Amino acid sequence: MLTQKPISKLNFELLTGTFVYGFSGFFSAALSFLLLPVLTRYLSPYDYGIIETFITVVTLLTGVIIAGENTLLTKEYFNLDVHGRKNYVENALGFVTLTGAFILILFLILSAVSNILPAILKISNSLILWVIIVSFSTAVISILLTLFQVERKFKLFSVFVNVQILCDVGISLFLIIVVKMQWEGRIAGMVASSLVFLALALLIFRKRNVTIRFPKNYAKAIFIIAPPFVLAHTSGWINEMVNKIMINNIQGIEATGIYSIGYRFGVVILLIQEAFGKVWFPFFYENIKENSELHNRMIVKNTYRYFAALIIFSLIYGFFGNRLLHMFVDKRFFAAGQFVFLISMGYCLYGVWKVFIGYLIYKGKIKTYSNIVIFVALTNIVLNYFLLKKIGLIGAAWATFISFAIGAILTIFFAVRSHRMPWALSKKHNQ
Repeated sequence: MLTQKPISKLNFELLTGTFVYGFSGFFSAALSFLLLPVLTRYLSPYDYGIIETFITVVTLLTGVIIAGENTLLTKEYFNLDVHGRKNYVENALGFVTLTGAFILILFLILSAVSNILPAILKISNSLILWVIIVSFSTAVISILLTLFQVERKFKLFSVFVNVQILCDVGISLFLIIVVKMQWEGRIAGMVASSLVFLALALLIFRKRNVTIRFPKNYAKAIFIIAPPFVLAHTSGWINEMVNKIMINNIQGIEATGIYSIGYRFGVVILLIQEAFGKVWFPFFYENIKENSELHNRMIVKNTYRYFAALIIFSLIYGFFGNRLLHMFVDKRFFAAGQFVFLISMGYCLYGVWKVFIGYLIYKGKIKTYSNIVIFVALTNIVLNYFLLKKIGLIGAAWATFISFAIGAILTIFFAVRSHRMPWALSKKHNQ
């Protein structure tokens, strides 16, 4: 049974955790910015197109392999005892291993009879194989990082993440600058760091006496919940990443490279919201279950504070982002500046959207959550198709902004209806 913590301590942990996760996010962003003058000098827009396509497909497959297990671990952690938590993590690792193996076998069969994937993605079968390996590694690492989050081991999380980033970047720079490799060097850096930290994650699990156990104790919960999460993730991936695949096919890989630089500047806002989310959701699930006036008001107040800070920062950053980009990239990539404001504000709306998703998951409304994300994903595809053809690359940025706005509005509507909260912050509130 968990002991109830004082409100002041909970608020302090929320602030401390956000700072630590924010530092990790900004450390990653700072490295990305510092690398841009170097990488845009040594790599062409075509090289960036290949790299971003690789990252895009890794993002998709990682979510499919993990199938929401990190989200469910965050939710269930506070409802389980020590033995139950250990079993849940072991079942989650077993599920990730099963899905990773299934995807690998499916790919090997498909690649033996058809070249459809290289035709769609514009990358080779060998690169797709590395995508699967990196995706599996990332999924396992994500389970460990989620465990650090719910245990509030902020410093351990930060060290693990930042050292992996340094390893990734260091290997990539050595291969690109010293060995004179191009896109191959950047991808090799990602592959090498993923494998090294997969081994480290497995070692940490072993020291905790956590093994990979094929789902048994929590098999029903995992296999019933997993498909909606996979569907929701795939739809969410469409909202965030499909524009790059569509740009590949409609305007070419070089155009994807240009767009991706502008997109990279815009997603600084995503780094902020991810930092907040890593500490927010354990905080949220631990306190929402109390269903008390005091805890609900605390949740609402911190929600408003976060929204105010996120909106103000997004507006300021989005306005000056174009000038910032010109300071960091080679002139061949200056056209990317036109996308920064729209992408920044789109991810501001996405940050609002993600906070309200927590209410739907808490109330078990996974189907509602999935339906919203699917609807927004389909809207995104349609918008990308027509806007890319009508107004060019800027159409992809508009598609992102409009889609995230629709997702935020729909999620807020259903979340507010599913769980009553004192949004007016009145003194009295009937549960």
